[in-house]
Amino acid sequence: MYFFDQLVLGYFVVQGYYFYLLQDYIKIAQYGLQPAQGVLIISSISLEASLITIILGGILSDKSGRRKVFVIAASGLMAIVMIIPITWPTWTGMLVFGALNGLAFGLYMSVDAALITLVLPKAEDNARDMGILNIANAGPQIAAPFIAAMIITLLGGYTTLFIWGGVFAILGALAIIQIKSVK
Repeated sequence: MYFFDQLVLGYFVVQGYYFYLLQDYIKIAQYGLQPAQGVLIISSISLEASLITIILGGILSDKSGRRKVFVIAASGLMAIVMIIPITWPTWTGMLVFGALNGLAFGLYMSVDAALITLVLPKAEDNARDMGILNIANAGPQIAAPFIAAMIITLLGGYTTLFIWGGVFAILGALAIIQIKSVK
């Protein structure tokens, strides 16, 4: 069991800073939009993309009987997607980023939840273990603004934030690879 979901951290260190990314990094005003409007648009696109892979990922995972490959693929996709705003720092680039990042996050969340239920050690402790795993998912969401602020302030700005988002996604995949009892 791991106690801090790295992929969730990778997602939320970036997602929590959409307003500032759009205002300061993308300079969304040049596209005739305010940062809050951009956050609404990109978050809606990301949500819709997540819903697609939450449903399809769960169905495909159930049909194939495989979990790890989907979780690792989602982690890899998220890591790769973090390159888009670095190489294409435009409003269009952020829309593509939001859609693909949403697809990766939705796939991860649906199949990771299924994987987690398969590795719980004892049925009589499932409620306690799921509570601990909930902390592993909620903790990164709580810590993400602080960690993102440190990355932006101390490690080189918004470009570095995307790099670290990708690193966290890769660390999430590495945590899953170590699970031997699940396909």
